[in-house]
Amino acid sequence: MSSAFAWFIATVVTLPIIGWYLAYIITVKITKKKSYSVRLAADLSLVLFISAVYFISYEIWDQSFLWIILIAFFLVAICFTVVHWKVANDIHFVRLVRGIWRFNFILFFIIYLVLSTYGFVLRLIS
Repeated sequence: MSSAFAWFIATVVTLPIIGWYLAYIITVKITKKKSYSVRLAADLSLVLFISAVYFISYEIWDQSFLWIILIAFFLVAICFTVVHWKVANDIHFVRLVRGIWRFNFILFFIIYLVLSTYGFVLRLIS
């Protein structure tokens, strides 16, 4: 049983789109709201995309880029906080965290696609 669980976790971390899709399917079956389910699945799968970016970059360059990933995450948070404060003259914490979290999902989803394509092409030509 533990090897099946380990296989499932390894697959979801390696292919976080599967994790996003599973979260989407489960939440749409429960809530019957597709747009809410897309947002909730994105919220739940951000950690999977961050870990996939880490492992893909480690596999491609044989170095840990965790510090760059953390810097990118916190730079987005700082930029969002400053912009939110300038626009609203007040900080609405829940809206701010939700915006930071969802923007980071988009950012790491794009990075995941770019690194996956780069790694695939790199392995084909070498």
